[in-house]
Parts: sequence; C-alpha cells; structure tokens
Amino acid sequence: MKQDLVFLKKVYQLAWRAAELGFDPFAAMLVKDGKILATSIDKSIEYVDPTAHAELVLISEFCRQKHLISLEGYTLYCNVEPCVMCSGAIHWAKISRVVYGLSQRTLQQFSGGKLKPDCRPLINVGGRKTQVLGPMAEEEGMDVFRSFPFRSKKERLRNRKEENNKNNKI
Repeated sequence: MKQDLVFLKKVYQLAWRAAELGFDPFAAMLVKDGKILATSIDKSIEYVDPTAHAELVLISEFCRQKHLISLEGYTLYCNVEPCVMCSGAIHWAKISRVVYGLSQRTLQQFSGGKLKPDCRPLINVGGRKTQVLGPMAEEEGMDVFRSFPFRSKKERLRNRKEENNKNNKI
C-alpha cells in the first residue's frame, strides 16, 4: 500500500534522528485514519531502562496520555520488525495493523545479535487477527544501520555518564 510506504519512510527519518542524537536507531509511529498521532524512538539509554524500546514506549505513553486500554483501529509503523517483548505489547494493546521495514534476520546482519523469532505468531497468539506487513523497503531501511556502530547498551550508558560528568564540570 502506497500510504504504508509514506509512513514507513517517516519512521526511517525518525530512526536517523535517533542515531544522530546518539540513541539506538529504532523508531515507531502510531497512525489512525491517515494521521500521525504519536512517535517514539528507543529510549533505553535515556531512561536507563532496557525495556524502553520505541514500540513499547510509544504504546505505554500514548495509552496513558489518552486514557486508552485498546488501540484497535490503529496502525503501528516500526523501522524494524518488533522483538518478542514489543510483540507482546502490540498483542495486549490490540493494535489492528503493524507495518515494519527491516526483518529481524536483516537486523542481525548488522547487530551481530542473536536471531529473534518472527513477530507474527507472537502478536497473533491466542487467535488474535492483527495484520502484519513486512519487511518493506528494507534496502532504504538498512542505510541507518550501515553507518551505526553497534556497541552494547552498557558501554553506551557508561559513555553517556562520562560525557554528562564532563559537561557538568565545565
């Protein structure tokens, strides 16, 4: 669907912005009726929380802000296929559609991490009928990962603390 590619490219731009800010280049966007209602990037380092993936932060903060317990009728766009944890959050939030760029298999080529399971059966466990589309526009989505140096979150958190300490001494 052409509209899906338009929103996916916006998520790719958001992932680039996250990388420029020194965060993991993961981004998510929530859309309903053709309107962007919320966006998020991975905030694991910022929040010092390994569960603060873009999708999870987006769902949690949006639902709290809007006093919603269900996101039926919403589409979630992610630059990378949701992980196991985020797939669970998508399932419980009852998001109707998920569109992602890179597959977990493609991400693994850049990250060197362990291969994660396909998100479809996790999101649709228990007979749920969430439409999951992806991978889409993977070549374009790979660009940010080609220039992103994958280092452990622990190392990056330590570097961030050191930078903050330097800035506070000035």
